[in-house]
Amino acid sequence: MNIKLTKTERLLLCGGLIGMASLMLQACETVMKENEDEREKICGNWESAEGKPDILVYREGTLYKVTLFRRKGVRRVLRPETYLLQREENGNLYMNTGFRIDVAYNEETDVMTLSPNGDYIRVDTDDTSDGEKKEEQ
Repeated sequence: MNIKLTKTERLLLCGGLIGMASLMLQACETVMKENEDEREKICGNWESAEGKPDILVYREGTLYKVTLFRRKGVRRVLRPETYLLQREENGNLYMNTGFRIDVAYNEETDVMTLSPNGDYIRVDTDDTSDGEKKEEQ
């Protein structure tokens, strides 16, 4: 089958296809925002509310990692330990450190809970100039 189109008809067809492609991209972007990975929300510095080691959650490529800052040995030398933050198909977050540590995040209170280590509060890492302004207010 040989379909012959005039130049005007080809331009109209291309314009329609480009319009449909842009609508599809916008739809994909909207769906991605709705299904945003919870791991992205918890990236940052976290401090234990119960005196446990501080942690850092960050993204490296497509992987999310958690670094625990523990003091070990007689001299209490700071030794970071890094683990992968993984997500199950049902959306639950966990780390495998030799045993499973479940991770939960409450977006309303901005508190992250690790199953055996308790609650963590996000550390504000603003500049000192911004920190001074906050204290003045």
